[in-house]
Amino acid sequence: MGVIEAIKKGFGTANKNLGLVLVLFVFNALWAIGSLPFMAAANASAPVTAAAMVFSIVFILVSVFIQGGTLGLVRDHLKTGSMKLAGFIPHGFKYYLRLFILGLVIVLIVGIVAVIATVIIAATAPLNKVAVTIAATGLAVAIGLVGLYFVVLLIMSPYSMVCDDTGVVAAMKNSMKFVKAKLVKTILLLVLLILISLGVGFLVGFGTGLATIAVSPRIGHVVIGLVNSIFNGYLGVAMIASFMSFYLGLSGKEA
Repeated sequence: MGVIEAIKKGFGTANKNLGLVLVLFVFNALWAIGSLPFMAAANASAPVTAAAMVFSIVFILVSVFIQGGTLGLVRDHLKTGSMKLAGFIPHGFKYYLRLFILGLVIVLIVGIVAVIATVIIAATAPLNKVAVTIAATGLAVAIGLVGLYFVVLLIMSPYSMVCDDTGVVAAMKNSMKFVKAKLVKTILLLVLLILISLGVGFLVGFGTGLATIAVSPRIGHVVIGLVNSIFNGYLGVAMIASFMSFYLGLSGKEA
């Protein structure tokens, strides 16, 4: 399967399953509207800051469930040609723990790389020598690129986990094997989807911003949040379906 074909199939899946898009829209809208009081609070007090942190943690935890449900339903559609929204909750519970652990592993990798790079730069900065600073910066950048490479290798882990019904370690191994064999195509797919997201997101944001100039800032923020939620809900399904189509097609597991 080619990259363009995977993207077409991904957006086609979103177009045919607007019920799932609606689920993601509702979730994103609740987050967008629920976070407005915290964004509007100037010089937030300790209780407000704590409430914002709790709200963010709850959002992250629930988003893992949403991811599991979405992955499961998209897999169902690509495998059978149809999906039943009633399966969203069972899929969300089934894959929750595995997706949560996978997320922790990726965050841990990124955190370790960031700490190492920061320590290298911080340790050499007091020496105040140009050559040492350049060398340290170069080393830090190199370590960052290595970390980024490992994260890219793991990008197909959720799709392997759901499509192959594997554990976290097996999904990571499958992803690394798959991406190494299809590295250029995988990166091209990722870049194209990011560009589509940024391009359409800019147009949507610009248009919505112009449309809300005449209303009050509070109403404007609500409208922008709702429009972004629609965009993110649709694009979320399309991107997941694109990656899953790509994985299934090139791993020979497409129905």
